[in-house]
Amino acid sequence: MKRVFIGLENINPESLLGAKKRQNKITEYRKMLLAWKRVGCITYCGYILGFPNDTSDSIRRDIEIIQRELPVDLLEFFHLTPLPGSEDHKKLYLAGVPMDPDMNKYDLNHVTTAHPRMSPDEYARAYAMAWDTYYSPKHVDTILRRAAATNISPGKTLFLLVWFKGCISIEKIHPLEGGFLRLKFRRDRRPGLPIEPVWLFYPKYIIETLRKQGQWAAFYLRMRMVYLMIKRDPERRNYMDLALSPVEDDETESRELFQSTAAQAYVRQEQRLDKIRHGTAA
Repeated sequence: MKRVFIGLENINPESLLGAKKRQNKITEYRKMLLAWKRVGCITYCGYILGFPNDTSDSIRRDIEIIQRELPVDLLEFFHLTPLPGSEDHKKLYLAGVPMDPDMNKYDLNHVTTAHPRMSPDEYARAYAMAWDTYYSPKHVDTILRRAAATNISPGKTLFLLVWFKGCISIEKIHPLEGGFLRLKFRRDRRPGLPIEPVWLFYPKYIIETLRKQGQWAAFYLRMRMVYLMIKRDPERRNYMDLALSPVEDDETESRELFQSTAAQAYVRQEQRLDKIRHGTAA
């Protein structure tokens, strides 16, 4: 096994509880991720945006905490989506909250309902900001350095980083829906949209493909320069940061991951439950 997908979902306990993700325990995130690192796996995590308490500022803050404190390699973002037939969909329907009638958009990659704290434009900007923040040049450098320090192939990590960041920046689509070459077929159109004539479709498609392949090549070369710099660094095996450091007993007091009001309340609850389980509760 070379890569593992983990449904991290969020680092806010209130959001996780609201989504009934009780199995997601923020106090165990670092132990779990470091365990996968020790066996040489690239950690690939899903993260949900659009919980009721989310704002652009809170999303940025949480992503920056993940960058500093959790050994996550790839992070992919999804919209909180009330899938038809789910409890979330039923609650919103009964509350009269507007939802998009187009079922094609319920793929986790489109906004399908109003957000209580962000306008549609603010939500769209927050989603784009999440990708740009996590895959910033500085953090891409960090991810590659962590890979080299933990005996995970920096080359494979580079390939995945180029794929993820490129799909968002160049193709403007989710990485799970894209790749390095976008295929288009003239007659593949959604119902109601006209089929373009041959003389218009193919020249436009060829020009677009050449332009994007040039962008892909330029982006890959920039990333490869970073990769080669790290690969040639004689101290690459000695790299260490907060995310890679061993788990300590006092982390709930010292790590920013646990400093929010919701996180502190969650930690206190977990500590009480732990005492009950071990028969040491007062």
